[in-house]
Amino acid sequence: MTQPTVSAEVAAMMADLAVSARRTPDAYLASARTTLLRLLARPELLDPSRLTAHGEGLSRNLLFGTEALSVWAMVWAPGAITPVHDHHCSCCFGLLRGTLRETWYRAISDTHAVATRDAVRTPGFVACMMPSGPNLHRIANDGPEAAVSIHVYGYDHRVQASPIHRTYAVAAG
Repeated sequence: MTQPTVSAEVAAMMADLAVSARRTPDAYLASARTTLLRLLARPELLDPSRLTAHGEGLSRNLLFGTEALSVWAMVWAPGAITPVHDHHCSCCFGLLRGTLRETWYRAISDTHAVATRDAVRTPGFVACMMPSGPNLHRIANDGPEAAVSIHVYGYDHRVQASPIHRTYAVAAG
């Protein structure tokens, strides 16, 4: 996967974010939140070709990546849904357009989890978390329109295929 071309302003934001990844978790999460809020406020800074779907379901489009972090635009077709999962790295995301339903879960074993809460996320929403969890969730596009979210993960996309640590089956509860 090739590194996309970004504007000088976005490159500076990403360089600052990469530096912050070496700071304390709280400082890094604050920097990731600030970066996401800036990108959500100025979507014209992002390459529009990275904000389009590539078929049905969920499209992942790399915006920026280093050995410390990977920034992705996720394009959610109507009906797209992730499995219930946790992360091996930090996970921050902001919603650029559309709506997404985020459901949180509690693990009851290494393979099963029960839902604990549910929220509809709207444009401008930003969430940040470290992998120290528990941080089990599932994200779905229940709406009729495509949604676009920007994700900042604390992993090297060239070394690992995904930020997901483990997936879970949903248990009745």
